[in-house]
Amino acid sequence: MKCIYRICGMISLALYIFILYQLWHMCQYGGIQSHGTKLVVLAAGFALTFVLRFASKIYLKKKCPDGGVINNKIYAGIVVSVVVIVTLLFGGGIVYSAIPYNGALSWKIQEWMNKKEIKLEHNNIFDDGIEGILKDLDDGLGLPDKLYIANKFKVTFDEDGEIEIIEAFIYGKDTDGNKKTYLIDYDENKSDYMTVWMNGNVNGEYEEDMKLSPMLCIMDNSDWITRVDEWSEGFDKALTYEVLYMGRRSFNSDEGLEYVPGDADGDGVESGDANFNMLSAGGEMVGYEVSLYMPEIENTTPVRYIMEPAYVSQSELDALNEAEQVNEAKSAEGWTVDKSDGTMYFMLDEGNGWRMVVTDAACGSRFYVLENTTDNGSTWNCINDNPFCDQIGVAEGLEFFDENLGFAGLTGASEAYSRMYVTTDGGESFAEIILPFDEVTQLPETADEYGFTIEDYDYINMPEMDEDGVLKIKVTTEASEVDAIIFESRDNGITWEVSQS
Repeated sequence: MKCIYRICGMISLALYIFILYQLWHMCQYGGIQSHGTKLVVLAAGFALTFVLRFASKIYLKKKCPDGGVINNKIYAGIVVSVVVIVTLLFGGGIVYSAIPYNGALSWKIQEWMNKKEIKLEHNNIFDDGIEGILKDLDDGLGLPDKLYIANKFKVTFDEDGEIEIIEAFIYGKDTDGNKKTYLIDYDENKSDYMTVWMNGNVNGEYEEDMKLSPMLCIMDNSDWITRVDEWSEGFDKALTYEVLYMGRRSFNSDEGLEYVPGDADGDGVESGDANFNMLSAGGEMVGYEVSLYMPEIENTTPVRYIMEPAYVSQSELDALNEAEQVNEAKSAEGWTVDKSDGTMYFMLDEGNGWRMVVTDAACGSRFYVLENTTDNGSTWNCINDNPFCDQIGVAEGLEFFDENLGFAGLTGASEAYSRMYVTTDGGESFAEIILPFDEVTQLPETADEYGFTIEDYDYINMPEMDEDGVLKIKVTTEASEVDAIIFESRDNGITWEVSQS
């Protein structure tokens, strides 16, 4: 019986260690099914050996009242120490795996706390509209009264209106003023329930342009169901249809646009301009819009139902874009480029700034004029209609160190070479910088490795000024290279010499 007592004790201890190990491994890496079976077997073995050990202990106490092997303090101390160490080791690992992003347990906890399954009772968009989806969500979750979309609200359905897919991310404030988010996913082929992830991160700040209510208003007032019926009659096979809402959007073409009267913003006043012909003169039409289309048919133009549209002229768009570019240049450490037209901006301070404006382009090269502002970008004046001295290319950079001293770079379309120009009168005149390459006695270490000669170093990078007011220019073989010949100037770029440092 003493052997049974000892063996059961050792087996129980070993099983306890394996149980904790399996629990830790499952919490850290997942795998409930595989680890669950092992845990059941180990738990059953632990219970059996514990019962046998307990029974043998009772028997030994009756047979040996003095305790004998049962009262072996050294053995008991070792067992207790092992149990404590193992419990702390694996218990700590289990706790660590519950900390967000540290293990499978943390993700399972997030799922338990934030994932809900909501039955889609109103599963026909013809009969119940988007309101039916929202009612089911509200019944299960208690949605805020005022909802916004974070990116889109999309519903896919068949020709009978049966909803097949829902993809949406909505949010709003609860009664306590806290932001509540709902990431909604539904697939008819997988389940009758909508999967909703709550308490996620969303960048939206309750923007009026992203309200959800206009979608409901547009769908209630448009002929989208009739349009689906017309489309379905034109095809022999059953197709799927989608409605997509992304808030207030802008369009520079009238293709597919259909005006829908109504009060989308809920201010009690219907406004808007349905004259889409104005888009032929440029500009944009901006309004709340719902798209209806067939995702399986690529050549079918979507119908874009738009409510309370407003026309923005091209001149207004240009002014808005210019203001955005100026603000971007103010916050940048160097020059910025307007990607829409290639204009390059540089703002020295709150008042003074310059911009290279593209006036013409041909064969990858551009022609520029230089404008400046002294009122923080409110007005611009042309001060130099030939800043690159009759040379053409692509502006590489524009930078001023004070109101007078500035530099402008010009490179070819391939960025294999460049020229550098300096101004000392605020941009009214420029002169090309001619560097003293004949004074260069040593090339970068990589020159021999790649077979470069002095003639290969023809890409002049924009200058930098150190704390002592010394200007330095790096000359490389092309724009992407790092190893360079360095020239420096101590007289604001008038003369240059090879750097000795």
